[in-house]
Amino acid sequence: MMTSEDTAKICLITTGGTISSIYDEGIQALRPGLSVDALLDRLPKGMGNIEVIKRELYQLDSANAQPHHWQTLAGAIKQVSEEIPDLYGIVVSHGTDTMVYSAAAVSFMIQDFGKPIVFTGAQIPASVPWSDGPRNLLDAIRVAAFGDLGETCIVFNGEIHRATRTKKVRVNSYDAFDSMDPSPIGMLARNIVLYEGRKKRDHSLVPRYDTKLDDRVFLLKVFPGLPPQTLARIVDMGYHGIVIEGFGSGNIPTDENALTGGILQAIDQKCFVVVSSQCAFGQADLSIYAVGRAAMDVGAMSAHDMTSEAALVKLAWVLGHTT
Repeated sequence: MMTSEDTAKICLITTGGTISSIYDEGIQALRPGLSVDALLDRLPKGMGNIEVIKRELYQLDSANAQPHHWQTLAGAIKQVSEEIPDLYGIVVSHGTDTMVYSAAAVSFMIQDFGKPIVFTGAQIPASVPWSDGPRNLLDAIRVAAFGDLGETCIVFNGEIHRATRTKKVRVNSYDAFDSMDPSPIGMLARNIVLYEGRKKRDHSLVPRYDTKLDDRVFLLKVFPGLPPQTLARIVDMGYHGIVIEGFGSGNIPTDENALTGGILQAIDQKCFVVVSSQCAFGQADLSIYAVGRAAMDVGAMSAHDMTSEAALVKLAWVLGHTT
């Protein structure tokens, strides 16, 4: 355990996003541009016994993030962890648009890390005086340095969310993220408050790194009138997995424009099909209604309590080890 005399080393890896953005007069829009030093300059001077090791990975609007960026990020975490084995934790500054994808990917690619890997960002650029970025970044650094946490999480607006259970739910307000099911795993106030059910810090663990992915996975949202031949066309495009975001508890059309035939055909062609829920809260349970059970009966798997984003990333990671 850390004593009052110890220095907690954490690594801040920057990847761009709103938190690093500046206003570009030439294009009259925001774009990533702040350096890691410029971000840290926005924080209170002197953070006690925390030493921040800096790594600039890329300056990317997260709308442009691709699966290979997840792999690069996981590789950077591996590298710095091996170079500095006494790190207390990792902080990743990231754009909010696709943060949940990257955080979920890192949670699958890096297992038994035993320390916090904390994603954070901002709704308003840190270059703006009323930005939420400095507070979020400071909170993330606190969790990485002092939190009794041994998993990948998202720290935002005073809350700590499990990476694979988080969704971006608001476009503009500071509370951009929420935990879908279950609730957040902690919060920040005067102290760091962590709830039961989390993975706790364990420096004795030996991390396992595995970044193999099959990025030929498709996310399909069901809507009234969705042509059932869409599934066949997805398979024809070379996709090896499909996450179908169904209604309610994972329900799909089974009468007019039925999707069951397309699911069966996809599975027959070695394309894995997972059904998630479009709802923000609750989980997919294909056994409740006949229109959900029909998907299960032809071979679709339930995403259960995973968000659609986490299901997509997990399926890509699993297929990376089987195809």
